[in-house]
Amino acid sequence: MGLPEDPTEKSSSATPSSVKPTFWVEVAPPSTRGAKCRLDGCPAIIMPGQYRIAVYPGLHDFRGHQSPGLIFTVKDFYHVVCFEKIADFSQADFVNQVQPVTWNTWSFRNLNSSSVLDGNYLLDAGAERLTISWKEAVKKLIDERDGVETKDDAETKDDPSAAVRDLLDNAGSSKYVPQEIAGANAFELRLLSSTLAPNESDGPEDTDEWNLFDEYLVARDDDQKSLDNRHTLGMTLFLWRDHVDKKRIEEELDPKAIRAIKRLAVTPMPDIQGAFLRGL
Repeated sequence: MGLPEDPTEKSSSATPSSVKPTFWVEVAPPSTRGAKCRLDGCPAIIMPGQYRIAVYPGLHDFRGHQSPGLIFTVKDFYHVVCFEKIADFSQADFVNQVQPVTWNTWSFRNLNSSSVLDGNYLLDAGAERLTISWKEAVKKLIDERDGVETKDDAETKDDPSAAVRDLLDNAGSSKYVPQEIAGANAFELRLLSSTLAPNESDGPEDTDEWNLFDEYLVARDDDQKSLDNRHTLGMTLFLWRDHVDKKRIEEELDPKAIRAIKRLAVTPMPDIQGAFLRGL
């Protein structure tokens, strides 16, 4: 389906000091005291329910010493905007290590299944789609800046992944026509076509459909200046969460936007039973 690959796959010969960490975007779980942000000088606690960056796995060696030249340690948590101060997301090596904690990636984060099924750590649908699209947009900008060749439209129009791209970009629009996707999981297709759909429409006559990325995504894949802004991920998630958390949203937005935000504010849960049955 073209969703995030296993970001923690390593060779059997890898050692803790040679493995790159993954920068997990997640929701801080319930806690009586919250978590300390590891950025030097940040006085604010990461409170439950806030988006944060979890650096995992850590880079301590077997003796518990931090690897030379590396700034990330085991179980370090950061506010997203704080992490953007030290991670240069205008560089592909950093962007490639970003992954959202979601219904289909949580196991790679090595989380307890019972905690996940209680709704902890997982991003809501809007934050999930925005984080993935932010990553795609920034990687495209980096490739263009660095002269990395990518496939053009003529090469990709008959690619099976084109149907997946169409689903990810256009689900929810009245103009979207579902295509057959070979080998696709029915649960995943339903989720991407409904809760995770980025568009909201009032029907075939709607000439101004609502789009999640147009509304909240700060990094634009057609604007190289986006790479000059260190905080595009943090700003994107802030703008999204600001609308989700507002109690008087009905007074500020039109009905179509309200429908979309309420739908995308839901946290998609893992298909544990389906995964078990597929493993039999």
